[in-house]
Amino acid sequence: MKMRIMHLEFGRRAHGGAKQVILLINALSEDDFEHILVCQESSELATLTLKNCKTLPIPFGGALDITSVYRVRDIIEEHKPDIVHVHSRRGGDLWGALAAKISGIPAICTRRADDPESLLAKFKYSHFQAVVSVSHGVQEVVKNHCPENISQHIIPFCVQEKEFTHSPNRNWLNKKYNIPAHHQVIASFAQLSPRKGQADIIVSMPDILAENPDITCLLFGRGRQKENYQTLIDRYQLNDHVKLCGFTKHVNRILPNIDVVLHPVYAEGLGVTVLQAAVCKRPIITTPVGGIPDIIEHEKSGLMIMPGDFGQLKDAVLRLLQDKALAEKVGNHAYQHVTRSFTPEAMAKKYASLYQSLFTQETPDVAHVDEDQSKY
Repeated sequence: MKMRIMHLEFGRRAHGGAKQVILLINALSEDDFEHILVCQESSELATLTLKNCKTLPIPFGGALDITSVYRVRDIIEEHKPDIVHVHSRRGGDLWGALAAKISGIPAICTRRADDPESLLAKFKYSHFQAVVSVSHGVQEVVKNHCPENISQHIIPFCVQEKEFTHSPNRNWLNKKYNIPAHHQVIASFAQLSPRKGQADIIVSMPDILAENPDITCLLFGRGRQKENYQTLIDRYQLNDHVKLCGFTKHVNRILPNIDVVLHPVYAEGLGVTVLQAAVCKRPIITTPVGGIPDIIEHEKSGLMIMPGDFGQLKDAVLRLLQDKALAEKVGNHAYQHVTRSFTPEAMAKKYASLYQSLFTQETPDVAHVDEDQSKY
């Protein structure tokens, strides 16, 4: 008999954390599981057709929408899942947990970000049977708020290697983004947000260009900082070298053409961008925050700098652009680590064990992620 899992994901876009829900549903055995996906009615997820899954869009007004408890409860009582798996925050975690508890259904929460918890965190987590963190860094935040009787687990994000099979095509990239043919290309893929470090990249560019003027920097992403970042680009007269490219659905086609990927974040749950760059064997510059050290080891699979250190960022960029052997070495090591430990199959296996343990009230096999598989 199949176990029925009800997933709650209220993100508006079908990338980032929401994409991980799609990968999980697709990777879990169809012989053992069937799924219900409860999502926001105006979201991209609501338009998708997933195998072995019934999608149920509902109105959702965010953290203050207490009426969502009753909407989720009604779905639980109609569809009778064996487990409720809450993936979303912004109120979805609390309201989902309460709905599951009212209905008497075991619930799991996956915590994806390493930002500080709210004052309601301990109350929220007390309504789950298990809390999953996507990295050791996230668990460091969670463990201070999670009651001792709630089991905690680390199950990392994954990347689907078969989605990243494009060959390099620099002529295409140069034409699309107006890049001089002789330029090397560095790039960032992230929401335009202070915590993602794009401002640090822009401010560092004049010093980088002073030593190597043949560089173009592409900043992919959308967010409220767009105008502020364009103002910085204008102030430093960088329009010929730094381009705000907006959000792209073609990361898999762009990445193979990038010489160095930049991810100088101030906080990060795990870092899907880092996983994607690694599976493309791209050299990565990032920071030792949140879950990043679960993926990258300094000098072995990438270069680490301290958040906000413009000098370190400049030196790391110039070093990887100049030292092709080092760039190839760290790219290959990152690829080997990620394709071994951060696959959809590995993620699904750990969640399947956790689901089964809650269903049978046995001890799962994923209380701790093996150190040799997910963290250097």
